[in-house]
Amino acid sequence: MKIGLLGCGTVGSGVVEIIEKLKGSLEIQRILVKSPEDCKDARYTCNYADLVNDPEIDIIVEVMGGLHPAREYILEALTKGKHVVSANKAVIAANFKEFVETAKAHHCYFLIEASTGGGIPWIKNLQRYARIDDIFEITGIFNGTTNYILDQMHKSGADFDAVLKEAQKLGYAEYDPSADIDGIDVQNKAIISAGIAHNTYVYKEEVPVFGIRDLTCTDIDYFHRKKKVCKLLAVIRCLNDELAVYVEPTLLNENSLEANVPDNFNICSLSGVTIGDLKFYGQGAGKLPTANAVVQDLLDIASDEAKDYEIVLDKTLKVNNENETHAYYVHTDKACETLQEISRAYESNADGVFYETGKLSVAKMHELSKRLRQQGYKLFFAGIRE
Repeated sequence: MKIGLLGCGTVGSGVVEIIEKLKGSLEIQRILVKSPEDCKDARYTCNYADLVNDPEIDIIVEVMGGLHPAREYILEALTKGKHVVSANKAVIAANFKEFVETAKAHHCYFLIEASTGGGIPWIKNLQRYARIDDIFEITGIFNGTTNYILDQMHKSGADFDAVLKEAQKLGYAEYDPSADIDGIDVQNKAIISAGIAHNTYVYKEEVPVFGIRDLTCTDIDYFHRKKKVCKLLAVIRCLNDELAVYVEPTLLNENSLEANVPDNFNICSLSGVTIGDLKFYGQGAGKLPTANAVVQDLLDIASDEAKDYEIVLDKTLKVNNENETHAYYVHTDKACETLQEISRAYESNADGVFYETGKLSVAKMHELSKRLRQQGYKLFFAGIRE
């Protein structure tokens, strides 16, 4: 099968490398790049029409990133009867239902294994278990950049900015790391995972998110004293046909499996009524692991195994974070009467005030955080897993 590749950066070049090593039925026909300077041979072009209007191209692989023109390119390809494989979690999360419905209407495959978990075979396994089981919980470390930062802060005691710079040097973090450190990347992956597990479309505004941008060494010292480790988690729970979906830093017991996921690795977990607990661990990002997942999708299309992994989003489940409750750690730069009233313990020193609340709903904590920030408080919070 002949492929049109959109983007030849980190992941795109990995796709080229793996396919050329395979020497099988897959062939890259054209490659879309941004500028003429990037054109290395006759396959390269700066004109998308050269790919989407080529009758020999069967599959469009979108690894260019961003929302636009990725959305328009994907929709045009599907409308013209070309299968699409995408690793772009941002554009998928924002347009998931539209992509799935367009693919169905034009009898195409839309596959997204590489979008969530990188090289971890998460999406297909989630589909397999959701076929016959009720998946009542999904949790996971879905972002390698933030896991590297948290792991290094816990191990070395270095401050956030120093570790972030090191992550950028190693290629783990982008020049603008906002999507990672503010939790947006994980939010996108939570939306995708919820859709796959429950056949429903979750809107971005329904998923509260709090990142690790304001984490300090003082927080890490506090966690060490409490024998806790901080990780940025996505959580999806299903109860009585309602979903709780959110992203927040979470304090885990230091001997738990998730607490010991090192460096830029990911762990994706599901719990089902009949299958019990399953965990998938591996490289959640990077050139070759992510490219591997892309090529797996291509091979599934070529062998027609993709028919077993068609995505369906035909249900409407309410997202309700009011009934999801647990205790929280909150660090503020100054005393807060509201937090004091709802806390089971608190202490203060020159670095601020540290609260451990009683059980609060996820919705209330995220709303309270926004309100306190608007009032001028500097704060960091994390859920506490008992």
